[in-house]
Order: sequence, then C-alpha cells, then structure tokens
Amino acid sequence: MNRHVYKEYIKEIKMIFPVKGKQERKYIKNLSNDVADFCENENIESKEELYDSYGTPIEVVSHYFSAKEVPYVVNKIRISKYIKTILIAILTLAFISTLTYCIFLYQDHQITKRQETVISEDVIE
Repeated sequence: MNRHVYKEYIKEIKMIFPVKGKQERKYIKNLSNDVADFCENENIESKEELYDSYGTPIEVVSHYFSAKEVPYVVNKIRISKYIKTILIAILTLAFISTLTYCIFLYQDHQITKRQETVISEDVIE
C-alpha cells in the first residue's frame, strides 16, 4: 500500500470542505479509516484507483452535503461567514492599533533626538 496516495486523497477532501464542524471531522475520520483499510486490502498504488472506487474529492464532499439537510448546511456556512468577518475585524483593529502605537513611538523618538542636540554641557574647571 502506498500511504502517500491515501494521505494525499484525504488531504484533497479536507481542502474542499467549506466548513469543518464536529460532524464533518467525524465523517472525514471515518472516511479516512475506510480508505486506509481499502488501500491496504486492495493494494492501491494511485489516486486514480481511489477516484474510481470512492469518487473524486469533489464528488465525496458533494455526496456528504447532499445527504445533509439544507438548513444544516446553510447554518454552517452562515456561522463560518460570521466567524471570518469577526476575525478580519479583530485583525484589522490590531493592525491599526499597532500602526498608531508605532507612529507615536516614532514621533517620541524624533522629539527625544531633537532635545539631545539642544542640551549642551558646560565644563567647569
């Protein structure tokens, strides 16, 4: 059995899933075990053989979501969209805050540099 073929096939399936909740991870794990057993028993050496037996990764994901109810899929995609939007907002705020902080530090550095040149030392002998 060529483990590389099996792992690559599962990796392709994971990449195509739009969302990965608990049920999706469980499905991928079960599918992974099934594909591993199949590859071992049938001595599979290429992805084309897996495509013939299980279908292309797109077909596998499509079959999974066609077996699910439409509200479940829509809800998962909607939640994923909200999480991505919130994450983008947080990262944008963090970037703006960091940029503002750096600007203030640079201005403070420039002020300190100008003050150092103004200060003169008087040597008393």
